[in-house]
Amino acid sequence: MSTSPGAGRSAKADQVMDLAELERELLRKLSQRVTGSVTSYRRRTPNADPREKARDFLENLDWHLPEDLAELGSAARAIPDLVSDSVAGLLDESIDFVAAYLSICGHVLASAGTRWLQQGRPRRKAEALAGLLQRAMTATNETFALLERGFPDGAEARMRTVVELGVIATFIERSSTEIARRFEASHHVEMWRRKEDGHIRGLSDEASQTIDRQYQRVIRQHGVSMSKPYGWASPAFDDRRVTYADISRAYGNDDASSRFSNASHHVHASHSGSVKSAVADSSGVFLHGPRPVGFYMPAYECMDSLNQSATAFLRAVMSSRRHVEIVYWTELLHYTMKEAQLQITYAQAMVDPEWARRSMAKLPELDIANILRRN
Repeated sequence: MSTSPGAGRSAKADQVMDLAELERELLRKLSQRVTGSVTSYRRRTPNADPREKARDFLENLDWHLPEDLAELGSAARAIPDLVSDSVAGLLDESIDFVAAYLSICGHVLASAGTRWLQQGRPRRKAEALAGLLQRAMTATNETFALLERGFPDGAEARMRTVVELGVIATFIERSSTEIARRFEASHHVEMWRRKEDGHIRGLSDEASQTIDRQYQRVIRQHGVSMSKPYGWASPAFDDRRVTYADISRAYGNDDASSRFSNASHHVHASHSGSVKSAVADSSGVFLHGPRPVGFYMPAYECMDSLNQSATAFLRAVMSSRRHVEIVYWTELLHYTMKEAQLQITYAQAMVDPEWARRSMAKLPELDIANILRRN
C-alpha cells in the first residue's frame, strides 16, 4: 500500500508533536522538583549558601536524575533527527551534483599531478593553488554536511572559508609566480608567529630553534614585509600593509566580498549574528536545533566559490602547458556547478512557493507550475 507525500509529512508532524510534548513533560517534572527544593530552602534555611543547598538537591535526586536526564535527552535528540531527515530529503538531488563536482575535482587534481604538469615544467603557482583547492573541497563537504543536517548558520560560517579560499586562489592565479612562492613561504611565518604568541604547547628547544631558523630564512629571502599579516601579497600593493579586503578588491569581485561579509556574522560575536540566528517556537523557546530553512544562500554561493578555486587551479595548470583537455574539464566543472545550483534553487522553491513566484522572471529554468502543484 503506497503512502502519499502529504500523508508521510503528516505522520512525521504527529511524531514531532508527540516527542515535543514528552520533552515538555520531562522539563515540567524537573522544574517542579527545582521549585519544591527552592521553596523548602527559603522556608527552612534562608541564610544557607544556595550552592550547598543546590548540591544537596542534586544528591537527593541522584537515584532518578540520570535516568530522567537520559530520557529528556533522547526525546530532545529525536526531534532534530526528524527535521534533519526532511532537510536531507529536500537536498538529496542537490548533494548528488555537489558530490559529482567534488569527484571531478579529485580527478582533475590527480591528472594534473600525474600527466599535465609533467608534460611541461611544473609551476609553483599551480602547486600552491592545488593546496587551496583541496582545502576548498574539504570545506565544501563540511558545508553541505551541516546543511544536510539542518544547520544553515554553521554552514554559512564554513562557507565563509570556501569564499576566502576562492578569493585568495584567484588573486594568486592572476599574480606573479613570486607571489605564489611568498604565499607558500608564509607557512613558516605563521608557525613562528604562533610560537611567539605561545600558541604551540610542548614545543622542544630543538623544534623551536628550527622554527626560528625557517622564519629567518624566509625574511632574508623575501624581506621584512613577510612578517606582517598578508605580507606575502605586499609586492602586488607596492609593499604596503595588506588586508583581506585589498586582495578581494584587487580583481573586482564584489559578489565574493558581499558573501564574505554576510557570512562573517555567523563567525564573529556580533549582534547581527545573534539577530540572524535567533529563532523561537510558538511558546517562545529558543530553537537551537536543526531547521528546514536557510539553506539556499550558503549552498548556492559555496558552489560559486568552490568553482573559483577550481578554475584558478586549472588556469595555472594551463599556463604551465597549454592543453585542450584542460579547457574541457574546466567547462565540465562549470556545467556541474550550475546543475547543482539549479537543484538547490528548486529545493528552495519547494520550501517557499512565494519566493518561487517572485523569482519566476529571474529563474525561467524552474518548473514553477509543478512546484506549486506539489505544494
